Amino acid sequence: MKKRSLQPESMRKNASDQQNARYTAILKQMVDCKTVWTDSGENLSEYDRFYRIVAESFPLLHSRAKRLTFGYGCFFYVLEGDKAAKNVLLMSHHDVVSGGEGWDTDPFDAVEKNGCLWGRGTIDTKTPLFAELQAAEELLQEGYSFPGINLYIGSSHNEEVSGDGMVLAVQYFKEQGIHFDVILDEGGAITSGMIPGVSAKSAMVAVHEKSRHLYRCTAKQNDRGHTGLSPSQDSMVSRMAAFINEVTKSKIYQGRFYPEVRATFESHAPYMKFPLNLLFGNLTLFSPIIKKIMLGIPQTQAMLSTGCTFTSIFAGNREHPAFRAQSAEATLSLRCIREDDLYQGLEQIKKIGFHYGVELEEVERDYCQPTDFHGKAYEILESVLNENFPDVIVAPYLLTAGTDARRFSDIADSILRFAPIDLDKAQFASIHNKNEHIRIQNIGQCVLFYKDFIRKM
Repeated sequence: MKKRSLQPESMRKNASDQQNARYTAILKQMVDCKTVWTDSGENLSEYDRFYRIVAESFPLLHSRAKRLTFGYGCFFYVLEGDKAAKNVLLMSHHDVVSGGEGWDTDPFDAVEKNGCLWGRGTIDTKTPLFAELQAAEELLQEGYSFPGINLYIGSSHNEEVSGDGMVLAVQYFKEQGIHFDVILDEGGAITSGMIPGVSAKSAMVAVHEKSRHLYRCTAKQNDRGHTGLSPSQDSMVSRMAAFINEVTKSKIYQGRFYPEVRATFESHAPYMKFPLNLLFGNLTLFSPIIKKIMLGIPQTQAMLSTGCTFTSIFAGNREHPAFRAQSAEATLSLRCIREDDLYQGLEQIKKIGFHYGVELEEVERDYCQPTDFHGKAYEILESVLNENFPDVIVAPYLLTAGTDARRFSDIADSILRFAPIDLDKAQFASIHNKNEHIRIQNIGQCVLFYKDFIRKM
């Protein structure tokens, strides 16, 4: 990969102090709403307050765009552009996880201090959502006609609990025959210290995310008459335990360097010091050594291999534990990077299951296709990042977590996962944790980024 000359952070595009103050005031109102989704609906009034704030804070967008709603509050604003030939979707969910303990401030009463806004959702992901909405609002104020594109801004009300919001939305878009050329969701950010031997900050753009496959594993009780005549080693519980043990010990999924993972390291190699620049700049030669090291570290193992985990097991009757159960069940979770690798390993798992009398049945498949990081959409995003954040390295990567965007795989050409939030180590650690916060200057940078991205699409 070619080394680009990085500029000092002072060369970034920045909003004025007055704009940042105005942005922060709106974002604070959005953060103050306790949009934590629960099945009991205890926070619905907070959601309703959030929707009123959105309508009041972005009046042009709210009045001129078509607004779609799915489930309780998954919303889409749709702006139809002049001679539109492409559909572009910006996404960021507005539900958040609970506040938790140990905060220095009230997580749902945002506070400005030390040049930051502190509160739940400032990173995950009300700031990106605010910036998307504000970008559209300002473009409308400027008389921008969105030439060539229909702009969609979508936000789920229950992403954190893998809820129905975006599921219902995707169902609607499929029924209407609506296909998206580009989707930009959360999932990547500007970080530092994530790549060994690199001191510069990195804009990590996720071009793929690991899938979620669940299998029900069932062992049935052999019919041998009286319980006293059944060999203990042949009981369904023993057979299930032996099956789980062998699958776990077999290390079926060995892993490999997938294109997006390889590109992460190759993009950073020119910025590494010796000898790391030599190792990662020549992955074809040194990949066996590097792979062995990475597979021994849980955090990096997930980047190379299908995850294989038994998440639950049950057999028997809790009310009458002495009674013999008729079957034992376990849940196998497989999180793959490519399905062909998953199914190849699954054949081996099934053979082990056959040996122990355990049957496997797929109960959930949630797979999305990787996006071409050599394509036009990634190229546009990279150019916008280079202009707005000239001090950072831009690189594709694999997201080992999950986003709402994965649900759109069947109706989208390119799905990119990135929000222009600049995270230091403390901010990164605050995601789903205490003291979540964002730098106020970064709020304005997010707005400018999305405005430029929309214009370039």
